Amino acid sequence: MGVISDFFLARRLRRGPTLLLPYAPDPATVLETVRLHDPQAGPYGRGFKIGENVELRGPIELTPELAARAGLPAGWGAAFFARTIDSEAGGDFARPSLLVRGLAERLGGREHPECQEPPEDLAEVTGGRPVPVDEVIGLLADDVPGLVVAAVTEAGTTLLTSAESPIEVFVTEWDADDVTYELSADGGYGTEVPAAARRAALAIAARAGGVARDHNGFLITQ
Repeated sequence: MGVISDFFLARRLRRGPTLLLPYAPDPATVLETVRLHDPQAGPYGRGFKIGENVELRGPIELTPELAARAGLPAGWGAAFFARTIDSEAGGDFARPSLLVRGLAERLGGREHPECQEPPEDLAEVTGGRPVPVDEVIGLLADDVPGLVVAAVTEAGTTLLTSAESPIEVFVTEWDADDVTYELSADGGYGTEVPAAARRAALAIAARAGGVARDHNGFLITQ
C-alpha cells in the first residue's frame, strides 16, 4: 500500500463509522448479514452497496501499523468502514452508523467510534394488522409485564406503559391494514431490555403480521 493511500485509509478508518472484527470474515457471511438490513444489498467495488447511497468497504486487513496510524484499539484483525457514496444525493445519513452497529452486534465485532448512549428506539413492527389492546398486553406479559394504556391521541396512537418495565409500546393505526408497533425505552436500562423488546416485537409480528426490525433497522429473526 502506498504512503498516500495508506494515509487516507487510516483517516477514513479513524473517522468511522468503522466495523472492527477479530477475524478475517467470510464475505458471503457478511453479505448475508447485511441483507438483514437491506435485502437488496449486493457487491459494489471493494465491498457492498446498501440502498441507493451507502457503501460498506472491506474487509481491510488491520496490520498493527495501520491500526496505530488510524488510532484503533489493538487486537482487531479486520475492518470495514461505511460511508455515504454521494453526500449531495440526500438520504438517511444515519444509515452508515446503524449498519455498522448492527453488524458489530451480529458478527462479534465492535463499532468505532463507539456509541456512548443506548438507543431509545428498540424495535418496531411495520405493516401489521390491528390487534386489540388487551390482547397486545397479554401477548407481551412475559417480556413487558404490567402494561396499561397510558394515553390515546387524536391521531390514533395508543401508548402502553408499565411500572415494571422501562419499555413503552406505541401502537399507531394508519389504516385497517397498516399498523405500526414501536417499542422504546428511556436511557439507563440494562442489557436485557433490548433483548426483551426484540422478543416482544417478534411476538407482535407473529400475531399481527408485518415486519419486525431492531433499533438498527435489521430484521429480527430470533
